[in-house]
Amino acid sequence: MAGPLIVTADFSADDYSWLEGLRRAHYPAELNRVPVHLTMFQALPPSEVENVRHQLALHSKSPPPTATIAGLMNLSSGVAYRVVSGELETIREAIADHFHGMLSAPDAAGWRPHITIQNKVSGR
Repeated sequence: MAGPLIVTADFSADDYSWLEGLRRAHYPAELNRVPVHLTMFQALPPSEVENVRHQLALHSKSPPPTATIAGLMNLSSGVAYRVVSGELETIREAIADHFHGMLSAPDAAGWRPHITIQNKVSGR
């Protein structure tokens, strides 16, 4: 059985390089299992993989959506950059509406777009 589907937004090559460098520098190496990412959905149903692909294709546009880093978020055991993007918000809302009733509790609760740079560290 496949696990839940995770949907993330892509970064430009320059942004990815910069953000991944920060993550590698500040995230504990033994816990840093995935590259830097901006999660849009963390648990769409695996049975809907073709429908998810269709929705992503439908909402992928050229040029890509823009986003801005709008400050830091305290994660209590780390830090993230808060991300603001009306375009990504619109895409996420449309996809969430399409999958209404199938969203996990965290995905249905709303979206706080962020890029985690450091996590699972003590406050010392």
